[in-house]
Amino acid sequence: MDRDDFCGNIRICERAMYSLALSVLRNEEDASDAISESVYRAYKNIDTLKNDSSFKPWILRIVHNTAVEMIRKNENITPVDELPEKASWKEEEDTVSRLTLREAVESLKSPYDTVVILFYYENLSVSKIAQITGTNIAAVKQQLSRARKMLREILKEDFS
Repeated sequence: MDRDDFCGNIRICERAMYSLALSVLRNEEDASDAISESVYRAYKNIDTLKNDSSFKPWILRIVHNTAVEMIRKNENITPVDELPEKASWKEEEDTVSRLTLREAVESLKSPYDTVVILFYYENLSVSKIAQITGTNIAAVKQQLSRARKMLREILKEDFS
């Protein structure tokens, strides 16, 4: 894969990378740092990508690992008391229901928010999510099931 192909693939995956990093780190600045570091690592290790068609899961795995590593190292993480109440999204949603759903997803704790974003917003399969998050398929299915229950409860409260 040459430099132009790499840049094109990064542009295609940009939104998914941001959503994933934000769901793990819960802070826009930290998510941006994780993405920058991930792009650098990916470019540096592009020769490890065996199949160009697997670029999206490969780069999302790098983003996920980088974000988790940032939390573990506790580097570049904004203290919780300095975090905004809710992370803002770059795109404005057209309807109140979509905004409410997005807020409900944002309110989920990790890993539930991560699997919901990857499954519903990025249309990735359970097996690809397992590959990205470094878990097994059964764990991803269970996380999705639990996340759906949590979302039902959150949304039921909002609309009652």
